[in-house]
Amino acid sequence: MANKVYVCGTLYHVFISTLKNIEGKKSGNESLLIVTDFTPKLDLIAQKLVNDGFFTSFIYLPLFKIRKKFRSEAGLFKRYARRNKYLVEYIENDSDIKKQHDFISKSEINLFSNLGPSSVYFLIRFKNNIFHQLEDGYRNYHPVVSNLKAFKRKYILNTPQGEGRDSQIKTIEVQYPEKLPSVVRHKGVKLDIQWLIDSMGEDNKQKLLDTFTQGHTFSIDGHKKVILITQPLSEDRYISEEYKINLYKQILNDHAKGYDVYIKAHPRETTDYKDKLGVDVIEIPRNFPMEILNFYPNIVFEKGITIFSGALNNLTNIKERIFLGRDYDKKLLSKKALL
Repeated sequence: MANKVYVCGTLYHVFISTLKNIEGKKSGNESLLIVTDFTPKLDLIAQKLVNDGFFTSFIYLPLFKIRKKFRSEAGLFKRYARRNKYLVEYIENDSDIKKQHDFISKSEINLFSNLGPSSVYFLIRFKNNIFHQLEDGYRNYHPVVSNLKAFKRKYILNTPQGEGRDSQIKTIEVQYPEKLPSVVRHKGVKLDIQWLIDSMGEDNKQKLLDTFTQGHTFSIDGHKKVILITQPLSEDRYISEEYKINLYKQILNDHAKGYDVYIKAHPRETTDYKDKLGVDVIEIPRNFPMEILNFYPNIVFEKGITIFSGALNNLTNIKERIFLGRDYDKKLLSKKALL
């Protein structure tokens, strides 16, 4: 088998990459984990995963910082007419990516988010490589790239189309391949997260727990439990901090009366929910992927609630899943970019 490259921007991406690479290591392949600055401190987790032998090596790609510099320095010609050329130059000048070019050029590349600089760079710079797209969440099933936009990108702007449309991307591995958009459904491959967890072995499972929990402990018990999965709605400037807190307060009032409430905040959220939601809540540490809960089959939640986080579908120990959707709230309803 070919060596593997994984390009990750979230804890979930790193978690799935680790599960996939544990299986891939059985065939003797080497691996490179690439993490961006989309999620804070992701590089610290990547380093520990390398130290523990889950990956051969890793590099940190500060794309937010690079993109900000590109936008501030590049003129209109660079930003639009020759965007791809200069974006590649900025990324290579302001990161260590060039040190790994030889390894990457001889590897299969696994992407999660197939939109934006993190995917555009690799699709342009390594045109002859084989690419695979791994599940990123809700957006896999609800595309934002229309046929017209894809045509414009491919034939006018000469840039990758995104969302698995490009010919370099051979497979799209998701939990529900039958729900992929029709234009890419033929590339769909089943991602069985629970099978990957069950087959990883107890030693790997414990090392992975130690890496992602980072010393945090929490207790999950109680008679009736509900887990609320929040999202960085204020951090991404869709609504204000105050409005977000009141929104989640209303959600708990509508759906969680009489339950012990657990909250899993998004890793990019800065909100401190303690004493702000009108009920006592137990926060599950936000800096590890919630799929870790699948390691504990005896922990069962009667309800799981979210506005639209696809992470709720990744948990096996939820009796009732409640996806409220964008139309739950009038302000969210107007934010089409959320989906």
